[in-house]
Amino acid sequence: MNPVVLAQLLAIALVVALAALAFVTIPVQRGGPPIRATGKEPRGWRGWIYQNPDDPALFVPKRVGIGWTINFGHPWAWRVTVLPLVAVALGISIVTVSTAR
Repeated sequence: MNPVVLAQLLAIALVVALAALAFVTIPVQRGGPPIRATGKEPRGWRGWIYQNPDDPALFVPKRVGIGWTINFGHPWAWRVTVLPLVAVALGISIVTVSTAR
């Protein structure tokens, strides 16, 4: 198999695996009534996304499930989100250019 194609497939597989780890969790109820029973979202939560510019934390515990999520109200949130994508794109570009010679 062509090394360029192999590198691209590995990069795609890495991105898919990281997305699966970030978004797929084991649902766990963390005390209190279920969200749907209260009829309104807690402050800062919009579905699965947390956006609260008044919260100084960049990472906050997930409301449902295990793990942490990004506070998209924090100034560094988009940098932390885009950085891995840029790293993968840069790696693919370097491999493509170096093997094209």
